[in-house]
Amino acid sequence: MLNHTKPTLLISNVLPARPGDEAYNNICMRLWDRLLEAALPTWNVIREYAQEDGAEGATLRASAADAIIIMGGEDVHPAHYGAFQGYKREGRHWYRADLGQLALVDYAARTGTPLLGICRGMQIINTAFGGTLEQDIADGTHSNPTILSDHRFVRHSVRVDADSHLERALAPVLVDSCLTISSAHHQRVARLGDTLRVSAYAPDGTVEAIESPDAPIIGVQWHPEDPADDIAQLRCLLGHLDARRVPRLEKASTTLVA
Repeated sequence: MLNHTKPTLLISNVLPARPGDEAYNNICMRLWDRLLEAALPTWNVIREYAQEDGAEGATLRASAADAIIIMGGEDVHPAHYGAFQGYKREGRHWYRADLGQLALVDYAARTGTPLLGICRGMQIINTAFGGTLEQDIADGTHSNPTILSDHRFVRHSVRVDADSHLERALAPVLVDSCLTISSAHHQRVARLGDTLRVSAYAPDGTVEAIESPDAPIIGVQWHPEDPADDIAQLRCLLGHLDARRVPRLEKASTTLVA
């Protein structure tokens, strides 16, 4: 039962579980549990599965939420950013899930609903704004090949740009504008989406965070919900979603006028 004194957070996943992949599902459950640990004290949480809901269903669920998180998962289908299948380390794609999560970004941009994209979620944001992805990072520096067995993320620093929404969100945990993060991705932003700005870089130049100057939308390429990381970082991001949310009645009025 929802606690009506708390705001509602919609968390979007691709699927309830990846078929036939227990190791992958185990690490996803660890990440989910960590996110719940950080969110439940101050949020009602609704979980949605984009492959089941599609664009219409995801948008309907978003209309009952005060903020949205799009979590990590499978690669975005390359058709969404004008590229082709057949690339190195390509996995299975879930086209309907892509459409559902792209619709969530569109909804957030139209209604001013705060949205955080994590890993794949950041790539969905970039794609929704017309950007493209590098399909496989050749040197493998951002992912651990044994992560499914040892649950260890690659750890490296990022530098957060001054005067960004991300900097304001993470200010309590930044040291000289830097943060050590947990990484597990083999794709990254190639061309930045229209109107977006980069708000964090890795030492090798990889885009590690993006945000919209016009809507409360932030994406981080890393995993703040890694259980081995300090939970304070995740709580800062959740607090930023809360700080930027619009009262739902006001949001509904704005949407109707538009």
